[in-house]
Amino acid sequence: MNNAGKSGLYRSAFEHDNCGIGLIVDMKGRQSHSIVDRTLKIVENLEHRAGKDAEGKTGDGVGILLQISDRFFQKVTAPLGFEIGPARDYGIGMLFLPQNELKRKQAQKMFEIVVEHEGMRFLGWREVPVNPDILGERARSTMPSIWQGFVGRPEHVAQGMEFDRRLFIAMRVFEQ
Repeated sequence: MNNAGKSGLYRSAFEHDNCGIGLIVDMKGRQSHSIVDRTLKIVENLEHRAGKDAEGKTGDGVGILLQISDRFFQKVTAPLGFEIGPARDYGIGMLFLPQNELKRKQAQKMFEIVVEHEGMRFLGWREVPVNPDILGERARSTMPSIWQGFVGRPEHVAQGMEFDRRLFIAMRVFEQ
């Protein structure tokens, strides 16, 4: 590949049409609140891409993907009655489940079964706090129930790629 269209991590050969994407990282993997602040600036600049309806409150959404904040999750899971273990010994699935309680509980049980079938330990559930008051009526009427499922790394599985691979497979199986 020649150097045309090459700058840092950017490669023009991978350019595709899309509604907008931004990426901010620390190349050494350091956690910093300034990364979150800078990322939120990107979100603000993408607001016009969110396809808002006439009331100006309902769009198809925009979000950010963050590195797991172990300190935060240790704090919020302690009162829920389960331990997640040290950093990098657990994964978190973000699940958008039905509002209907019976269907939600069925989906949660299926997730737990898939996790166990893939040789991992299911640790517990956390309902993600939301503020539906800021949403438009249309978005609120179709809003899912948002939950985090915590999965423990088996002792015989190394931290990093092997555990990540197992988590990915479990999510793909669950999605099917």
